[in-house]
Amino acid sequence: MLRVMPRTARRLVALLLVLSCLSVPAAAQQTPVASLQALVGPFFAQLSALRGLPSAGSPPPVVVRSRAETRRFLDQELNRKYPPAQIQAEQKSMIAWGLVPPDFDLRSFFLDLMEEQAAAYYDTVGKVMVLADWLTPEQQEAALMHELVHALQDREISLDRFIAPSRGQGDRLLAREALIEGEAVALSLEIMLTAQGLDLRKIPDLAAVQQMIAAQSVGPVFDRAPRFIKNLLLFPYTHGLAFVHQFRQRRSWSAMSALYRDPPRSTTQILHPAKLFDQRQDPLAIGLPDLRAALAPGWRRVDEDELGEWALGEVLAAHVDEATARRLAEGWRADRYQVWEASPATLLVYRVAWETETIAEAFAQGYAGLLEKKYPALAGRASRSAASSWAWRDGRQQFLVERRGVEVLVLERVPAPAVEPIRRAVLSSP
Repeated sequence: MLRVMPRTARRLVALLLVLSCLSVPAAAQQTPVASLQALVGPFFAQLSALRGLPSAGSPPPVVVRSRAETRRFLDQELNRKYPPAQIQAEQKSMIAWGLVPPDFDLRSFFLDLMEEQAAAYYDTVGKVMVLADWLTPEQQEAALMHELVHALQDREISLDRFIAPSRGQGDRLLAREALIEGEAVALSLEIMLTAQGLDLRKIPDLAAVQQMIAAQSVGPVFDRAPRFIKNLLLFPYTHGLAFVHQFRQRRSWSAMSALYRDPPRSTTQILHPAKLFDQRQDPLAIGLPDLRAALAPGWRRVDEDELGEWALGEVLAAHVDEATARRLAEGWRADRYQVWEASPATLLVYRVAWETETIAEAFAQGYAGLLEKKYPALAGRASRSAASSWAWRDGRQQFLVERRGVEVLVLERVPAPAVEPIRRAVLSSP
């Protein structure tokens, strides 16, 4: 997931629609394309009928591609959709949040990773299902089922439009990707269960399936990926599956059409489906002002986006244990951040709103402690100008965590003269 919390990573997942980051290459004789194509018709008919879309039309063709062909496709799609400046901006945001090392090369890493992991995908431009030439016949059959769900989705909503890049809405995009991939995994699973006389709605917990999906994500490149990248790639499949499972507890498969017309608007709604299905809680509107007047000449805004609950939890989990990170991120209602640069210096401005003042205070206290782990030179040096305000100074840079009501402001690596102007500008903005 990128665009902020790696917008590019998120969009690559959406672009490739990778089959649960599929599996390890296996030496096996390929199934002829004609035989694969013969499987497509019955699979597509089954899926269409279960989904309540009997007029979906003929299934798309199947093609088999090598790793080299896949890499060329990925390279072309990156060049077509993501200008180098945009990828660089997102890379700098990831570095600013501490999610990847300072020398991380986002573009080249993702090309390597997707070449390794893209065992199957639905090409939304060519309208074909692509299978890797190293899959076993059994893996090809499973991949076909998954990718046919994407083809079915594309007939109904146009996947390209549904997951079109939308500047500054990274969390919303990740939520949509979780809906797409969650349905693909769940609907494929439903077909298999139906053949055994079972029903997805009657399975109380899919934790074992989620663990299996995660366990399939292996390979030398994936293994050396930063934690955030790994979890970002898995989120649409694992958490998306859990979300769609909760949907099926409440509604029929045919009701998915209404869900696509009014989809989840945040990863909070994916993580906590009741906040969409039962007592709906959409994100609040929140913004950041143009801060150029508060900064000295030479500073330029590199990136602006939203984190959302899931990505914020990943930021926190880089410095505290997983349970604490997820607890501190729960109760999120809206956020916005900006990364500014005056090479080689960068600064981060983050504004986040919470459900209650109590939750906001817990986050502020937690993030104050986190900063002293992220920047060891700050440890034990916080000054307190108010009960819910922490400030640090390290040379010419200052850091701030301040709660005002249900909102918290975080400033990292800000030049000392700019702290108060930025603070006033943010706290006075809508």
